[in-house]
Amino acid sequence: MKKYAPILISSALISSLLLLPTVSAEGTENPAVEEVQQSKSNFLKVTGEIVSIEADPKGNNYATVKTGEKEFGLYYDDTTLVLNNAGEKVELIEGAEITTFIDSRKPMIMIYPPRYSPEVIIVQSKDPSTVELQKFNKQLLNEKEDLVINLTDETEIHDLSGRKMSKDAIAEKDVLIFYNYVLESYPAQTAPFKIIVLEKEPSKIDKALAIADEDYYEVNGVTMIPLRLVAEQLGFQVESKGKVIIVSKGNVSFTITVGSKHYGYNKALGYFQEEPTILEKGKTYVPYELLEQLIELTE
Repeated sequence: MKKYAPILISSALISSLLLLPTVSAEGTENPAVEEVQQSKSNFLKVTGEIVSIEADPKGNNYATVKTGEKEFGLYYDDTTLVLNNAGEKVELIEGAEITTFIDSRKPMIMIYPPRYSPEVIIVQSKDPSTVELQKFNKQLLNEKEDLVINLTDETEIHDLSGRKMSKDAIAEKDVLIFYNYVLESYPAQTAPFKIIVLEKEPSKIDKALAIADEDYYEVNGVTMIPLRLVAEQLGFQVESKGKVIIVSKGNVSFTITVGSKHYGYNKALGYFQEEPTILEKGKTYVPYELLEQLIELTE
């Protein structure tokens, strides 16, 4: 049902687009890409050396990376987690040897050379620490059953958003572990000093979209969604005055009238495909197109 995805295909959000990761446009395998050893992993690993970096005023960056004779590109910005193998935040520079981890569930396009938008970029440093993508069960044994991790109160555990996570949050999740040594036993044992759970806290946009996906109905092919719930989730104030509803934030204001396809947007007039309707007391539904406008104003 989501209609929001198409309006995000812009230069600022092109980082959400991926090539089908393991195949080039010519149909040959790209040796820069490894499907991670875990059969149930949602992530791919891409390695190489950065040969150039381009940036625009909006903070969007594009790095050209080579592995042998193969070339690919990386989109990244301030939200991309960039660390060295010691777990320290670093800046990407030309000449850096990197390993990236990419969510294979993202939308994909066919393009050559391939371009990726990684969740995490690891820069190889002189530090001897190791970084691995793993998945563990509740007993902290990995899927291949050849590694157990021992956690202490000193183990730093957080997600991609920086939220601190509990030890229990690791189970059955894709995680990056940072460690210095492995005890030779069977299974082998290590004590990671940092663990990153490869998931993010849903943004307010994600939450608004989730509301619209769960609570909607259709009229003449137009999807209608609950106005107050999605607008307030995006930080807008909603004030009802009988059949007139004011949705505002900062210097932006919408004046919506139940039963009318016409609405006001600041000093301009807009037109809905279907008129806003009250389905139950205090709950007004509006066309999905308004949510798209509110999201554009939120970003």
